[in-house]
Amino acid sequence: MSRFFLSFFPAVVTALLLLVPASPTSQAQQKPEKKEKPLKKQILNFDGGILFQTDGSLSELTCFQLTGRATAPGFFDDFKRIDDENGTEYRSGQKKVTEFPEELHVSFIMFDIPCKSQMLETGPRKYLTQEMMKTLRFSFYWKRGIELRHIENLKVEPATAEPVEPYNAESKEELPKRFRWFLRKVRRDVILR
Repeated sequence: MSRFFLSFFPAVVTALLLLVPASPTSQAQQKPEKKEKPLKKQILNFDGGILFQTDGSLSELTCFQLTGRATAPGFFDDFKRIDDENGTEYRSGQKKVTEFPEELHVSFIMFDIPCKSQMLETGPRKYLTQEMMKTLRFSFYWKRGIELRHIENLKVEPATAEPVEPYNAESKEELPKRFRWFLRKVRRDVILR
């Protein structure tokens, strides 16, 4: 009987220990589930039009900055983009906007800037020339979600170039000619959806 008791007693104690709930310290060591933070409401003001800017290059020695603005008569008056936990919404004043204007005007200004490699080392630099500008082609796409659609029926006004005067007028002959390039009023005359 003593042998039975010696083998039975440890089995009962082990079973009882397994039934005892975990201690509060071990529960505290477990990581609680993270609550998702609500999306902070963000409002972007596009009153008067949408401004955009990007940098680009034609070579390691020729870099430029392209700045532009999209406008439409009356459409961008008090125009806002609101992002919150419900998604993205566009508003013109208090009115929710669901369609874009029939005509959208886009204008660009393009000018030379030093390339990043030229900021660290001095050396030769090529500026945009009229021949280089003639090789550039603009392509316009309309994006909805992740879908890109090429815009076909554009009306493009001719680009113009305005000389940029150098800071040092005395050495004007030694310096290469620089220009500021303008492309005005690119239009699409159908409803963009």
